[in-house]
Amino acid sequence: MTMLGRRRGPWWGPRRGAFDNEAAPMGWGPAFTYGGPWAITIGGWPAIETTHLLVQDTPTAMSLTALAMSGAGYGIAALMRRLDIRAKVDTETRIAHTVNCTALSVGAVGGTVAGLDSAFTAGTWFLTGFSLSIANNVWSKFGSSRRGKGEKTSKWARLEENLGLAKHEVQEVNTNGRGTVFADIEAKDGATAEDLARKIPAMAAALHVGQGRITHTTDEDDSSKIRLRIQSGDFLKAGRAWRGPSAFGASIADSPLRYGFYEDGEDTLINIVGPAMREPGPVPSMNVEHAIAMGTNGAGKTFGVSVILTDAMTRSEVSVVVIDVSKPDQDYGHIRHGVDLFIRDTGEARRFFKVMPDVIKARTDALARGGHKTWTPGCGLNFVIIVAEEAADYAADSRGYQKILRTARSAGIWIITSIQRATHNNIDTDARANSPAGLCFGLRDGADAQYCLPDEAIDQGAWPQWANRKPGYHYLAGLGTPEDRWAVAARTELGDPAELAAAVTAAASIRTPLDEVTATAFGELWRKREVFDAPLLADDDPGQEDAPSPRPGPPAAAPPAPPRAEAGGWPPDETDHELDDEDAAREVEELEDAMATEVGELEDMLQDVLDADPEPGEYQGLTLETAVPDPDEEEAPVLDLGHPTPPEERLTTDQARDAIHQRLDGWLRGGKQDFYPRELNDILLRVDIGDSRRWFYRLRDRLITDGVISEDESDDGFGRYDIHRSPLT
Repeated sequence: MTMLGRRRGPWWGPRRGAFDNEAAPMGWGPAFTYGGPWAITIGGWPAIETTHLLVQDTPTAMSLTALAMSGAGYGIAALMRRLDIRAKVDTETRIAHTVNCTALSVGAVGGTVAGLDSAFTAGTWFLTGFSLSIANNVWSKFGSSRRGKGEKTSKWARLEENLGLAKHEVQEVNTNGRGTVFADIEAKDGATAEDLARKIPAMAAALHVGQGRITHTTDEDDSSKIRLRIQSGDFLKAGRAWRGPSAFGASIADSPLRYGFYEDGEDTLINIVGPAMREPGPVPSMNVEHAIAMGTNGAGKTFGVSVILTDAMTRSEVSVVVIDVSKPDQDYGHIRHGVDLFIRDTGEARRFFKVMPDVIKARTDALARGGHKTWTPGCGLNFVIIVAEEAADYAADSRGYQKILRTARSAGIWIITSIQRATHNNIDTDARANSPAGLCFGLRDGADAQYCLPDEAIDQGAWPQWANRKPGYHYLAGLGTPEDRWAVAARTELGDPAELAAAVTAAASIRTPLDEVTATAFGELWRKREVFDAPLLADDDPGQEDAPSPRPGPPAAAPPAPPRAEAGGWPPDETDHELDDEDAAREVEELEDAMATEVGELEDMLQDVLDADPEPGEYQGLTLETAVPDPDEEEAPVLDLGHPTPPEERLTTDQARDAIHQRLDGWLRGGKQDFYPRELNDILLRVDIGDSRRWFYRLRDRLITDGVISEDESDDGFGRYDIHRSPLT
């Protein structure tokens, strides 16, 4: 039997045997509840009539008796109100108790004064009494929640006794009708929310719910008030089909992005533009918060990010940059035609992060000229989304990555870092600290959630230890979501790649092209980008990509050279054959003889040189004990190699600088984006200066400062420089 098919309790929602399934002891309770109104109606008539007969002849006695009955009625009503408050009954029951006490008081006083012996007064008494008795019986059976409250109180009392929760008092319990129960609890006598949080695992076992199904939040203004949230079952299991774009054709600042749903049925909405949101609605305005999407391989984080991007690609005033050097076509091929800048190899990724400071500065300068402190819709610049997929490939030791995370927010740039495990080995700790928001998908170890989610979410009970067994399940924190939702499990909507691709295709006419300021700042990365006009789906051939600005391909492989004879005179043997022992021994002996002959000839040549008997040197016959005389300075030899270039071919420093600038510009126009200094030796050897190396170092430093080139910081890039823009522009 599935969990959905099991019997539920009337208020708590979990299975039978959880929190509310035990009925209150029968005893005299039902007899008093249902028989009490009838006993008062029938037995009250002779009592009140007798009192009337005793005092009707004495006006003073009648007045005092009526006054006493009125006071008694008021006192009983006040006592019942106090008891209701202490018992925490609902408002409707309190009203019913007040009506009963008032009716009894008015009837007793009126009967004492007027008597109940006439047909009118007696009929009024019994008609009113019978009506109230029937109403009370019906209310007690069907309308009152006192029975459920009594069971709740009884079950909570059992938990108090077994788990030590005597200092935590239930104030109110509500349910949303979709398997989620909210219990407001108040800590008494110095108890804290942390005391209750430590009991949540035991409480989950007592209520027969899974780990992570009970979460809690604490009131920011009163730490004694705690709100428990209990989810009775996995309502994400059935999934939900992708519903299409949330606001097709609207600005990215008009409404939040939608990509999934929580386990209680609410939509997962994120605000990535911060205070620029025009109609925040269910998500508040906040600063732009970079995010980390973390999850083990197969947990669904990449597809979840692609659903977010699809919703963004159907809006205006937004541009998307995707960096994926691992498997770009497999991850984002279905929406690649909506990506403005697709970075697909490590070298491009490295150059991208090095040019980003110039992009950020250009955008902030443009915003400042327009009088904007942050990005604002209609400012002339697109909001930019940057997806760093499998960021461990290039973000672990990249100083540029953490730098842009610190400064990109004010430029209207949102960065989401997708990574399997955001430890210090895979991403710089400063970069992680500058990404306060998180989408935490399934992990092998739930404790790793601390690398992605804020401490508040972990304290509330977020525990994503389901690895890749539940693709698309995740927790969402930040990005405008209320704090009490940070520990509520959510799931990405189930969208077919073809459906997402169709939505991106349909929105081609409403997407705003990247603004000129940002495009110019990207420089060659933008001018030589790959542009895709169609998605890459399962039936397509990834090799047939339409790229209007393709990268220069590698040079064609040269045909294999014909076989040449080896230095020893043996041509290569084109056939493989096995040698017997005698043939092998004979070949080894021949090889040894040939080597011995060569060595003998070399020894004879050396001996001939030694026997030539050259003229004795100036210091011939010196020993270790002999003092060496100082050489004559005038006769001392001077080594002067001279300039390697004839005078007529030499260059001045200005001419050499211009030549290097021309060389860098030509390389960049031809598609060459990095170089080694030795490739400039033909120019440096012609510089008419004593120390051309020092001169080049000064020129190199100026080019780095101007953002023309930068050092390659990759493991295999020692001594290499990246070219970012032409020095002639």
